[in-house]
Formats: sequence, structure tokens, C-alpha cells
Amino acid sequence: MDSEKDIAQALAAGGGIGFVAFPFQRHEPIRLAVPARTLSLSQEETADHRRLLASVPSPSAKSGEPGTYALRPSESPEQWCGSVADAARAVRRGELRKAVLARRIQMECDADIQPSVVLRRLAHTFPSAYLFSAFGLVGASPELLLAKRGRMVESRALAGTIRRGGDAESDRRLAAWLQESGKNQEEHRVLREAVLDALAPSTTWIEANERPEMLKLANVQHLMTRVRAELVADHPSFLRLAAMLHPTPAVCGWPRDKAYEVIERLEGWDRGLYGGALGWVDAKGDGCLCVTIRCAEIHGKNATMYVGNGIVADSDPKEELAETRAKLGAILPALIAP
Repeated sequence: MDSEKDIAQALAAGGGIGFVAFPFQRHEPIRLAVPARTLSLSQEETADHRRLLASVPSPSAKSGEPGTYALRPSESPEQWCGSVADAARAVRRGELRKAVLARRIQMECDADIQPSVVLRRLAHTFPSAYLFSAFGLVGASPELLLAKRGRMVESRALAGTIRRGGDAESDRRLAAWLQESGKNQEEHRVLREAVLDALAPSTTWIEANERPEMLKLANVQHLMTRVRAELVADHPSFLRLAAMLHPTPAVCGWPRDKAYEVIERLEGWDRGLYGGALGWVDAKGDGCLCVTIRCAEIHGKNATMYVGNGIVADSDPKEELAETRAKLGAILPALIAP
């Protein structure tokens, strides 16, 4: 879509609600899909934003289950580790505070992959995630970019990751290490500051927990900061506020323009909707957008998975590689499960 006016007109002409997606690159246009039919739910049924994220069937969705499959990363583990070392050196030189580097893994199956089946598996494994199947992208994101109801807004900033342990005690040890990790605390601090700085000028009050809390998922644990705020009466629109936040340091880096340069130089491929934002917006100006991570593009027998890590001054390439493999455990099992 070319402008907020175009989006408002499309929503008014449709059912009053639409599914919207922000590509990773800020210069690319926002995508909008207005459903032909919408359902009206009670306030109790809509209390959880996660229940209202997009579910637009992919045109390539067909019946069938993958049997055998092959995985092909866009670059070797050694090449990716070299890029991590390069980005960390740039941070140490003072060129930027953080850069997020992603890995792209392509999967080829002997049968069509059905997005609806993948989504059901993700919902079973990650019931608290923001689930989506729209614009050819299927995923279960733990990260909320922005939710708005009236003048109240909320964001959940995630940065800093460690794997899950095999039992409660090892989980606690890993979580304690993450909470004391200087590297992960710095990565999270950059994100927290960026979110607060972006929202604060448009609010009457804004609050965030002083220390990040732990978010435990099936495969990993994250440092998380919850941000809540009340907007001023003459506040920017939901989409404009989201554009101020997007892309956050959690998926791009900081400062944003310099991080874009590092990503373009070291990755060399178009992220598309990965690292963007996806969710819903309505004619009243409310909406909910999650960050498009832990996701895959599905095209018939092929899928492209994406995982990324925040790189700061003392990032260790081998540890970062291990973290991407842990994050891959969110989407890969949903694609290949019998």
C-alpha cells in the first residue's frame, strides 16, 4: 500500500479489519489483505491479542505431508561465523552498538508442505506465541512489536537468548547465566532504550520493568522487557507508531542505518518479510503487530527458514552459531513432523 489513506480506504471498503505486513526494509511498501468475511467476537474472546493475528491462506497451500527432505543453508557455518566476527569487529571499532545477522536455510521436500498443518503444530508447541499464516509466511513469534487499544499501547522487547535445560534445575542455571551475561545484557539494553525512546514522545506516561524478566519457550529462554504506555490525545496513528519502532534493534541493530549497511554487506540476500512485522489493523485505528521471527516461507514442496542473532562487541561466533541452531528448533520440527 502507498499510504495510510489507502489503507483506511481499503479497510472502510472491506470488513473494517485487515491483515498487514511490514517488510524488513523500510523503503518497501506495507502489504495489506482485507478478508472477504469477518467474525465479531466478544471482549472475552478477544482479550488475548494472539488470537487475532493473521491467517491468510497461501495460494500454494496443498494437501500432502513431506516425507524426506534436504536442508541447504545460504552459506556454510564457517562463512556465517566469519560474518559474525566481522560484525563484532565493527562494533568494537565503534561503528555501531549492535548488528543482527540472520541465517537462511532452504528445505526441499518430496511432497507439498501444508501451511495450515504447520500452523497447528506451532500452536501446539508454542501456545503463548503470536501465530500467523499470511502472505506466504508461517510462524510463531514470541515478540510483540506493538499492540494498541484506544490510547493504550504495549510492546514486548526480546533480546538475549539461551537454550532450555533438560530439567528445572538446569533451566534455572541457564537462566541465571543469561541474566548475568554482560553480552546479553548489553544486547537487551540497546533494544529497551530504542523502544522507550521511540514511544516516549507520544505518551502521557510510559513504564517498563527495570530488569528484564525471563520468557521461557519450548526450545529457548529470552530476556524480555514489557513496555506499557498511554498515548497523548493527539497521538500518531497505530501504523505510524509501529513504523517508528520498526525494525527494532532485536532484528536489525543500532543505529538502524549503520546496521542496515552491515547487514547488506555481510548477508547479501533480501530478507523480504523476515525481520519485519505482521498482524492486524482495524478501521478504529487499533491493531496488533508481532515481529516476524521463528518463521518460514512456504512454496509448495519448498520452505525457507530464517533465524538471526544480535551481535555485539564480545559476541563469540561459535556460541552465536549454536544459538541459531537452538532457535531453528522452533520452526523446523513443525515443517517435518510426521
